[in-house]
Amino acid sequence: IEKILNIARNDESALAINPVKIQLLPFLNEIIEPLKLKHENLKIEIDVNDDETIFADEFHFTNIVHNLIDNSIKYSEENPEIKIKSTRNNKELKLDFSDNGIGIPTKNISFIFDKFYRVSNKKNNEVNGFGLGLFYVKKIVQQHHWKIFARNNSEKGLTISITFPNS
Repeated sequence: IEKILNIARNDESALAINPVKIQLLPFLNEIIEPLKLKHENLKIEIDVNDDETIFADEFHFTNIVHNLIDNSIKYSEENPEIKIKSTRNNKELKLDFSDNGIGIPTKNISFIFDKFYRVSNKKNNEVNGFGLGLFYVKKIVQQHHWKIFARNNSEKGLTISITFPNS
């Protein structure tokens, strides 16, 4: 919490990152299992190759994954369904976090990574927060020299994608 608040205090602040090689599938499973126990109606499908690896700070990447899944749970009107899928081409690995939540109005989507920004919607009264989670996620993504973007799904929900350059 202290590290996240330090980011909020100063946009130019840099958090120390210590990238290590992470085997993606077991790493994601380790984060997801406790969440499945806590939310019995949660469905998470992981479509990631067994041998897929990235270089990332374990602490911060754990927080990124946890934040994205937690947002999907919070902004779901029914039983949350989340799909985490990786695709690779010759330039990059892309990791998509897709959900069946309420999505975001198109006019607001470009602001969701801004500090203290919260979309006004019917879930706001139910969901506590300060609008720092996705700001933190973007800050860590930028420090790793990755890219992040969000888009609404064609039917319902949101997909947040993180791209990792091939190393």
